[in-house]
Amino acid sequence: MKHKNLYQIIIFIFALCLVAGFYLLINAPSLIIISQPFSISKGEPIASLSSRLKQENFIYSDFFFRFYLKMTNKAQDVKAGYYLLPARTSMKNIVQMITDNHVSANGNFLIKEGDTLKEIENNLKQKEILLSSQSLNHWQIKDFSADYSASFQNIAPDNSLEGYLFPDSYHLPQGLSEKEIVDAFLNNFSNKTKDLNIPYKDLIIASILEKEVQTEIDKRMVADILWRRLKGNIPLQVDATICYAQNQSFDGCQLTSGAFKIDSPYNTYLYKGLPPTPICNPGLESIEAALNPLSNQSWYYLTDRKTGKTIYSQTYEEHQQARQKYL
Repeated sequence: MKHKNLYQIIIFIFALCLVAGFYLLINAPSLIIISQPFSISKGEPIASLSSRLKQENFIYSDFFFRFYLKMTNKAQDVKAGYYLLPARTSMKNIVQMITDNHVSANGNFLIKEGDTLKEIENNLKQKEILLSSQSLNHWQIKDFSADYSASFQNIAPDNSLEGYLFPDSYHLPQGLSEKEIVDAFLNNFSNKTKDLNIPYKDLIIASILEKEVQTEIDKRMVADILWRRLKGNIPLQVDATICYAQNQSFDGCQLTSGAFKIDSPYNTYLYKGLPPTPICNPGLESIEAALNPLSNQSWYYLTDRKTGKTIYSQTYEEHQQARQKYL
């Protein structure tokens, strides 16, 4: 009987040590001494995710990370996106960050395809990630060119960062500086587009496509139209550029007859060529469409206001008829 009791005590102590060890492990701070970016791809297997976290020293054990996800029933809740993981954070905190709902107000932030820099700044302030006294507008290409020289090729150093704030879900810890927030967006752009080699003019075209048409095929077809119009020294006449010319935002844009007379380099009805900068921050599909236009015979296009379908015309006369029918 004494041996049986001793055996039970040993088992209890061993189990207690395992529980205590596991508790300490999931709460132990990582070896990372400064905040580091970490991106999760859509549909990435948990095994791949845990392996990368271990390799980058965010966690001590990929096995226990997977075990903790399963134990808490959160494996299915992992959200794709870009995370800025705090220094010395624990495995428990990482699991909470990557499984939280991205619409909450605790540092989770979404840049939608087509958001402008001004709209992103306003949204950051609404989420209280950015203070009312802070701004992203004064940051320029030259402020980050040393770190992102591969992304910033042949661009005026005084240009804004419009076009480079990559659309994605982000987790941004409270208390970040303006530069740290911008750096998170730029770092994600650099990682997601590292194999594309995007000239600045293509990024501008991509931003136009993002605001003008919806499907991948339409984006590629309209890209071909815009490139041919540029080559032929024909004004682009893109409505979306008028909205940007008005207020660097598409919120409440009014395309009145007077709006088309705005004297702005972004007014592609008055001025030939491309706008001086992108007019929004395009997603990957629009960027790839600008780089891979689909050859066609049309010179004009418009969007059916009822269906959202893109209508193409080869001549100006056909285009005028389409305007009367679909607008």
